[in-house]
Amino acid sequence: MTAENSAENTAQIDERSIKSGALFRKAEDPGPVDIRGLAVAAATRAGRYVPGRDSVEDALAKCVYKDNLTEKILKLTINDDGKGGPAHSVHYEDAILDADGTELGKSSSNAVVVVTEPHMWQFHKSTVELVNGSYEHNGLIDVNAMMRGMTQVFHVTGISGEFEGKTGFATITIGDVTQQPPTYAISYAVC
Repeated sequence: MTAENSAENTAQIDERSIKSGALFRKAEDPGPVDIRGLAVAAATRAGRYVPGRDSVEDALAKCVYKDNLTEKILKLTINDDGKGGPAHSVHYEDAILDADGTELGKSSSNAVVVVTEPHMWQFHKSTVELVNGSYEHNGLIDVNAMMRGMTQVFHVTGISGEFEGKTGFATITIGDVTQQPPTYAISYAVC
């Protein structure tokens, strides 16, 4: 491809997007999506946010959201007959804690390891029961990336309480690696 062809092919692409790859290569970790961005995504998914018209504050006002949460593993069972590898399942029972360490609820999760090389990918499905209601989240996550501090995003469907009838997203990444097992940093936004 010549430079002329390259310029022609990128004429309709915002320059910031063209240069974004170089920016991420320079960054050690591009970092998590903050709760404001997660709320905009949730409000957009729910059809309750119009770019160019609504503000981030509008999205926050329309959503139920919480960040700075910790997920702490209470029970973890690997169902693989000691063989490891793909196609085995994992069951988790976790506590959800606020920033002060107060338990807000529990999460019951199942994961299926779909591949283990070159990264471990798992399909997760969880039911999260909090004091203000419950929701289900699911998605396909790259465990290796998550353990390196990269945020993974789940789809959320509200079940009861403040979450009922709402959809959105939840995030998870490695939290405190000094804990054994480690804890996870989580957040959610539904509209």
